[in-house]
Amino acid sequence: SMAHSSVDPAFAGNGFSNFGNIYEVDIDAEEELDEVLPLTGCSTVAVAALLTATVGSLEEHLARAAVQDTIDASCFPNELLAIWCVREDRAHGPHVDAGLIAVPMPPDAAASIGNSGRHVTEDARGPAVWLISQLTEHMGLPSRAFAQAVTMLDIYCARMHGAIGIEALPGTCVAICSLIHKTEVPSEPVDGRLLQSAATWWSKCLETSGRDAVPIALKQLRDYEESILKTFQWQINFPNVESWMLAFCGRLDAASGGVFRRSLTWVMHQGVVLAKVILQRVSVMELRSHRFACALCVLGLVAARLLPLSALRPDREIGIVEWERLYLQTGWVKELPTCVLPEQSQDGFGKLMEIVMNSRLSALRRDALLLATITQRVFTQG
Repeated sequence: SMAHSSVDPAFAGNGFSNFGNIYEVDIDAEEELDEVLPLTGCSTVAVAALLTATVGSLEEHLARAAVQDTIDASCFPNELLAIWCVREDRAHGPHVDAGLIAVPMPPDAAASIGNSGRHVTEDARGPAVWLISQLTEHMGLPSRAFAQAVTMLDIYCARMHGAIGIEALPGTCVAICSLIHKTEVPSEPVDGRLLQSAATWWSKCLETSGRDAVPIALKQLRDYEESILKTFQWQINFPNVESWMLAFCGRLDAASGGVFRRSLTWVMHQGVVLAKVILQRVSVMELRSHRFACALCVLGLVAARLLPLSALRPDREIGIVEWERLYLQTGWVKELPTCVLPEQSQDGFGKLMEIVMNSRLSALRRDALLLATITQRVFTQG
């Protein structure tokens, strides 16, 4: 299933299955928040009363370390998050010599690398990301494949020291999608004709715009794949923003005993939609997947009325009015939400967030402010 293939097999247990199965249920993006509260059909007052009983003694609960034990028994223990952090650090780490990486590339593509003025720019990245979104959809890959492919593209281009040319992007994009297909659906052959057609189409678009293009033959696809695999040292299964979000929502679901499951499902769905929009314009080199997911989750929990917006405001960096205005531009809601948690429980929920995301609240506040600022820029630019 989509859920189980998102995590390491060693951690595929019942705790995650419960949230994963619910997450796969389609929820209308326009569904009203009143319908995605923890208990469907209950009034807000009744829900608040339940949350008081559920979370009211949270500090005592945390003192006994029961929450951490529950999380560690799920599919997303701290050990897994630590492994993911290491993988992400390695992916963003010191770059391999671009000259060595370029060796296995097709001669025509290798010749285009390093041409002055033809490095991958933001304008060139946009069409590349769009092509990836179309390919992952037409290849029938799960939704998380898009975030994975874009993450690979951004890191690959960075590791090439900015030397990969626009002319090589069609072959690079289809090779990335091909590699993901082989890991996601190893039992099904890759549709080489679809990949070649996509690469040819984009090459023609480049020629129309006055740029040189590198023709892509099926036999050359393996060379592109080998170049990418060598760049990542044959390890392409590193976390992306969607897998991080799934981990955080799964951990919160386990820690809360499923009380907030429907709200978490809504947060997950909406977060994935927003992430796809943001990734169209923002490279993971600017906003790492781990911190990106932290910000999406906490901002989403505010929209789901499980966390007060004031809890995320970095006091010294932004005023109350400006923070509220900025939040309304993140795409989560049209009106400022009011937290349904009783006031005496809100601090405890904040402490729970620190445990679930394995981050201090101060770091989560910085993440939220950074993402809100970036989102404002993205939506303003259109």
